[in-house]
Amino acid sequence: MKHIRSFEELDHILGIHAPFLSAISDGPDNELHVVITAAKVGEVGSGLDDASNALHDILLESRPITPDNKVQYEIYFENYIIYQVCNESFAIYGEEEIRYGTHLIIFEKSRLLNGLNTVVNVFKSDDGTCYPGNWTHYGIYTQNHVIDIISHCPPVIMRHIK
Repeated sequence: MKHIRSFEELDHILGIHAPFLSAISDGPDNELHVVITAAKVGEVGSGLDDASNALHDILLESRPITPDNKVQYEIYFENYIIYQVCNESFAIYGEEEIRYGTHLIIFEKSRLLNGLNTVVNVFKSDDGTCYPGNWTHYGIYTQNHVIDIISHCPPVIMRHIK
């Protein structure tokens, strides 16, 4: 395994095509593992063997985007406050949110952060300190899923080499 320095670095490595979610699991000590697979772009017109005539003509100049199973990354949170997974077709993005990144997002401001203390036992003091520690909202936007994680522990990111 090769360690990646940051969420931002991995977002840059992934490029313009959203990755695929391969696995997500949380462990007995509230650790969270998210495994994503990089996307690869196929050849023009490839994968059309099963397409109907009308669909074949439409897709003739297209390129399929599929998982590149040789390029997987594990995003590991030693602990988290909350996470949620949403079908990307139903995800809502607020205009008031401030976020950075393309597929791996770090939020400066989000609706989930704003309402966090209404759904879990956390608080922010008047002096700005947070319990159980400073919270960060991370977003992982894949081909079919939107994963939101709020954690007081930064993730450790490793590349799985196959």
